Amino acid sequence: MKKNRIRILLLIVLFIALYACSKGPSPKKSTSDHRKPLSWGQTHRIFTYADDKAWAYGQLEIKKSLEREFFTTTNERLFEVERHDIHKIHTYYKFANLLFLCDVSSNKPVSKYVKEIIPEQVAAVNDTMPATMIAVKDLWARDQRVIFILGKDLEQLLLYTFENLNPIFDIYKEAEYKRLENNVYKLGLNEEEIAYEKEHYPWYLELPMQYRLFRRKVSGGFVSYLCRVKNYPDRFLAVYWEPMEDNQVSKEWLFDKRVMMGEKYYMGDTLYTKDVRQEKADFLGYQAYKLSGRWQNPGNFTGGAFACWGFYDETQKIAYMIDNSVFFPEGNKLRALIGLEIISKTFHTLNKN
Repeated sequence: MKKNRIRILLLIVLFIALYACSKGPSPKKSTSDHRKPLSWGQTHRIFTYADDKAWAYGQLEIKKSLEREFFTTTNERLFEVERHDIHKIHTYYKFANLLFLCDVSSNKPVSKYVKEIIPEQVAAVNDTMPATMIAVKDLWARDQRVIFILGKDLEQLLLYTFENLNPIFDIYKEAEYKRLENNVYKLGLNEEEIAYEKEHYPWYLELPMQYRLFRRKVSGGFVSYLCRVKNYPDRFLAVYWEPMEDNQVSKEWLFDKRVMMGEKYYMGDTLYTKDVRQEKADFLGYQAYKLSGRWQNPGNFTGGAFACWGFYDETQKIAYMIDNSVFFPEGNKLRALIGLEIISKTFHTLNKN
């Protein structure tokens, strides 16, 4: 009876997920099912269920992809993959990230469990479609992502999994970014500061309530905001802009402006080339340059992580730099940087002619 209820629930959730995707929800409005309890556990953990052979042959590739590293001041992982016992699924089924690997030809515990709860989807796996993936949002809890990978045999299961590790990572990453966005904006917007931006600047950001003014020099084309919460990273978001008749933005321009900003407004912060990654990037459709890595303050013997983008708006004839930086000596910085990037990508230009 319980498994029948789970099958019905899964079909309903799949329908709702497809319907929600077609509606195009507002980026500031949560699309989670608030009738369900909030998912449990730390959201960096991916609880993985696989039978012994699938795990033995697949774990290295799965971990290498899903535990990929991002450089801040050290190498940090967005996710950690943990294999768990399917017999204890009742303990973990409401956790944020779940991954099931099912060999349809097997009656081992994990494969048997998956075949029992989603028999219609399993029945579709055959010689014509030897493997598939089913990703479900909010199956057993709110803000949850559950992925089932089905293969008609062990070989097809592993082959399909290895070929789709990037899409699998992207599903969990997108879900984590959405959780972080919901957290960033849970207190609402700083309407007063946004109104000031719209009146005095050629741009505005959808600034969250908890971000307050840190430095402002309108005549110099600079403003910086700070979010400071006890036991969490200090997060700084800055925007620099200058008139520019022709596009002179380059990686050298961006590096020089970031060094200037640190020295002038951040009490002597600086960058060293060996600690910085330089690359071309897309930023809201602009052909941008990006710097990321470690900033340092030699005078204060401090440092932290940062990312910044430089780009040129042809219509406005203005060059911009948007900078995100984090100070948190005692802990990880990756999720703080992601939260800052989410805010930065609410950037809008204003036509004041």
